[in-house]
Amino acid sequence: MSNKAITRVQTAVVLVIIIAAVAAGAYITSQPSAPPTTTTTTGPPPIVFKDTLIMGTTDAVEVSLDPAESYDYFGWEIIQSTGSSLVDIRPGSAAGPSDIVPALATSWDVSSDGLTWTFNLRQGVKFQDGTEFTANDVKYSFDRNVFKLAIPEGPQVGIGYGDIIKSVDAMSPTQVVFHLNIPFSPFLSLMAAQSSYIVNPKLAPEDHAVAYKEGDARASSPMDLGPYVLSSWVRVAGKDNEMRLDANPNYWNVSGGYPKTPHIIIKFYSDATTLRLAIESGEVDIAFRQLRASDINDLKTKTNVKVWEGIGAFIQYLVFQEKMKPLDNPEIRRAIAAAVDRPTLTNTVFLGQSKPLYSMIPNGMAGHTDAFKQLGDANYAFTREALAKYGYNENNKLKLDLWYESSGHYPQSPDQATVLKSSLEGSGVIQIELKSADWPSYRVNRNQEIMQMYILGWYPDYVDADNYMFPFLHSVGGSWIHMNYNNPQMDDLINQARAKTDAAERNQLYAQAQELFAQDAPIVPLFQGTAWAVTKPNVGGVVLDISQSWRHWLVYATEGPAPLLQIGWLASIITRFATEQ
Repeated sequence: MSNKAITRVQTAVVLVIIIAAVAAGAYITSQPSAPPTTTTTTGPPPIVFKDTLIMGTTDAVEVSLDPAESYDYFGWEIIQSTGSSLVDIRPGSAAGPSDIVPALATSWDVSSDGLTWTFNLRQGVKFQDGTEFTANDVKYSFDRNVFKLAIPEGPQVGIGYGDIIKSVDAMSPTQVVFHLNIPFSPFLSLMAAQSSYIVNPKLAPEDHAVAYKEGDARASSPMDLGPYVLSSWVRVAGKDNEMRLDANPNYWNVSGGYPKTPHIIIKFYSDATTLRLAIESGEVDIAFRQLRASDINDLKTKTNVKVWEGIGAFIQYLVFQEKMKPLDNPEIRRAIAAAVDRPTLTNTVFLGQSKPLYSMIPNGMAGHTDAFKQLGDANYAFTREALAKYGYNENNKLKLDLWYESSGHYPQSPDQATVLKSSLEGSGVIQIELKSADWPSYRVNRNQEIMQMYILGWYPDYVDADNYMFPFLHSVGGSWIHMNYNNPQMDDLINQARAKTDAAERNQLYAQAQELFAQDAPIVPLFQGTAWAVTKPNVGGVVLDISQSWRHWLVYATEGPAPLLQIGWLASIITRFATEQ
């Protein structure tokens, strides 16, 4: 190599280092505060940040935006954007105890016995009408949601707030005290859940939940302490069509630069195909929930979009309706569970983008055991032997209905159902008839207990094993699923585990509960998903962490050259330099 060539290489290396420094600086400075409207630079053109972003989704509000009733992913997404809790989870963290950060509370203490939690509240926080937020609003929210309404299918009943919280007292305008029935290890994580968000007493009646009101977004939500206000909510023929979120001028953290984007428009699409077309054509800036696995892989090859991958704590599972014979028999349920083929499901439907799951507690979470591995995958010998005792064979097959939702609430539900049908029928002794309904009808069917077997999914309310056990396998917590499973031994194990603060003791109890779970098999865990979002290349601030929360207020986009585009501008200089003769 000539001296001249060596000199060029050395200079190029120096420029690469400069580029890396610019990239790091651009990333770091964009994180803690809102980006400026314009940034003057000496070389590349200025950066201009958009004031409006459009998100596309196939999801929808399940029931309402009232934290006393809402118990679905998208409803919680809007509650989190329009409300606030006492504490929050640090974005991008593992959601451990050290990752709990102040929100409406600035500090807190717990008694030595774990039964009394004292929160000191942020001062100067105001509701949308200018009324100051106080401890009385915290007490009102929990008294209303937990003790007065206690909606059977709401999150407070599903999570078991009433078993955890004994009472709430406003000690002063700036201090509130929670008295617990039991020491509850993940209490701070529970306080960060959207079901613990504070409502405006003027907008949230004590005797009923706040429902959608056509043409009046303000009357359709009791939330207004968050980074956004819900300024528009349009439904067509009973289905969500469009929402608009506008920056809340009274937001307590507006001085921190949030929200980064003043206006968010959410458009609802009928299926994954139309959502994919919307992001690829530039109709939306963000596509989130639900895109097909094949589309995600294909979009990774496109230069006009960016694919974001995050940690997955989402699970899906197969539920048995135990009031319908012969599904009241645990041996028959185990025989069906043994015929499920998880690897084929995850590899063919999700192209390896999800993982087989053998417990309700996700892989990687404390308390997880692979309890269902004892039944195997496509273990047809076990299935045939177990069902033969009850007269089922190739000439007298066990005939069952398998239901799935058809409206994009879960990822690729029709494909999931097709693979499950194939794997169950592969035993030679089971015959499946597939049935489907859109999500609103599916929920009604579930609540009316008319579906024999049905597929459901779960995103965590709070990141702890308790939230994957109590809402499903406890006779009270699992009542919202309507599967009629009730085992006092299971209730006792779960009750003990949620009252323990020692990690080793909790894990031992969860191991026992999961062993019992595999014996009773009221539910069959199927897979654990991965979080995906697709955006235009100029979008930043997307965080897909274990909390599974979508944080609208962190997301932004550039209209002019973004920091990375400035890096591209520098890179072009290197290219020209290196190719000069």
